[in-house]
Amino acid sequence: MFQNDNEMTAQFVGDNNTIEMNMDVDNNMMGGMMQPMNQRPIVGPVQQRVVNRTFVHEVPHVCPIHTRVINHHIYKHTYRPCYTCSEENVCSNMQCGSCCDFK
Repeated sequence: MFQNDNEMTAQFVGDNNTIEMNMDVDNNMMGGMMQPMNQRPIVGPVQQRVVNRTFVHEVPHVCPIHTRVINHHIYKHTYRPCYTCSEENVCSNMQCGSCCDFK
């Protein structure tokens, strides 16, 4: 908004930022050029830069591994013949008569 005393006041609101700007305007011209104006700097909206940083951390973990050995013993039974021989003597008596039978 412009006022009669050549002052300009403006207010900007956006993105949760409010900017007020006051400016004095000098309309005196020298040689067809405006004299340099002394004014406050214009503050623009805040720009945000995002820097992503990655940190790698080595975290050692102990993983115990136990090896258990199981020995299996297998007894295989085999069979083979073992031949033997025995001998038996049987005696028999043959009676052809008796002494009493001789006459």
